[in-house]
Amino acid sequence: MTNEERLLLVADRQDIERLRRLYAKATDLIGLAKPDAVAEGRAIYHRIFTPDVAITTSNTGQEPLTASGPDEWVDVVLKALSAYTGTQHMIGTQLVEVNGDEGEMESYLHAWHKNPDGSVYLFLGTYLDKVHRTFDGWQIYSMNLRHDTSGLVATNDP
Repeated sequence: MTNEERLLLVADRQDIERLRRLYAKATDLIGLAKPDAVAEGRAIYHRIFTPDVAITTSNTGQEPLTASGPDEWVDVVLKALSAYTGTQHMIGTQLVEVNGDEGEMESYLHAWHKNPDGSVYLFLGTYLDKVHRTFDGWQIYSMNLRHDTSGLVATNDP
């Protein structure tokens, strides 16, 4: 691999990783359930996802959540986060493989959810994404959020 090819590969990996970081920001905005914040989050989803993105959850012990397209996923996220008074979605380890104009990304998730009583629910998961280069840059066309573990980690008790 030439130095130029190596630099292009590094740039592609950074662009792909940024998709997941933008996703975390957008999800927290949507979780605020305020019209301006939801609109901003929706716009980010439209930037990072293809119009026909296939989204699902797995390993939850319940019926998977699914959506086709960014707008359907906005609706799912709004419903899923509506009970919380605050969230923070943090992206940890990211592994990206690129093969020409196609790629795959695995990203660890730590999601903190504050309940109305002040307790905190922690969700640990892994995003498994398929991406491809589009006219607008790299976009996610398939996303699976795999639940790894979760539970109550903090209460408001003195």
